[in-house]
Amino acid sequence: MPARRFSLPLGRMAAYGVALILFAFIAAPLFVLFMWSIAQQWFWPSILPTEFTLRWYRWAIETPNVLRALRTSLVVAVAVTLVTTIVATPAAFVLSRFRFAGRGAIRTIFSVPLLVPYISLGVGVASVFYTVGLTGSLVAVILAHMIAALPFGVLIISAAVDDLAPEIEEAGLACGAPPLTVFFRLTLPQLAPAMMAQAVYVFMLSMDEFTLTLLVSSPETATLPVQMYSAMGEGYLQISSALAMLLLAPSVLFSYVIARFLRTDLAHGA
Repeated sequence: MPARRFSLPLGRMAAYGVALILFAFIAAPLFVLFMWSIAQQWFWPSILPTEFTLRWYRWAIETPNVLRALRTSLVVAVAVTLVTTIVATPAAFVLSRFRFAGRGAIRTIFSVPLLVPYISLGVGVASVFYTVGLTGSLVAVILAHMIAALPFGVLIISAAVDDLAPEIEEAGLACGAPPLTVFFRLTLPQLAPAMMAQAVYVFMLSMDEFTLTLLVSSPETATLPVQMYSAMGEGYLQISSALAMLLLAPSVLFSYVIARFLRTDLAHGA
């Protein structure tokens, strides 16, 4: 009996091929980054390092400037995420649900940081902060990150508000519930997945922000990306790779926790 031949439709094979290429395009730089972070020696044409070591991570952990920069990155990212969520949620709700004079202008203002190059935006922000005496402070770094993060928070939550069914809120109001009670008991729980999604994005955006931080920070308030830039400028590729892995770890962990929370929340809701 002849062996059965398995074949896939050409379209599915093309889709698998594109998916594999995209995966390799994303995963390959991360793999190389990890390899450099544990490489003692790695010379072409060797595919993998010829010697491995953890000395670069040990150096990063034992260096006070690196630990301070990592701690600053975490403090700034958490603060930016919390404040952005608190500000973006009501702002997105008002911009999506209400019609008022100046609504279009406010939407345009929120979109400006998305359209202007960060270096141009950073020079303007640094000039203002220098005038008012904020340059070099932790508050300056947090505010600068918020300028970059807030538009994304508003856009993500606004899209979720646009998808909400107003009948649920109307039913709550018809039953005599005050508007604030309807918002906190009915509307806000429906927005929770979008709020969590924007929180993950804002957190990663803040952890990764370099240009604005470089222009408004001081050596005492520099974040980990700024330290990585200094290490790369001095030619320390292995050290820079180890710092990049340290920078990546909190974002991956935070994203995992939020994803688990969302899955659990959606399962309970179902």
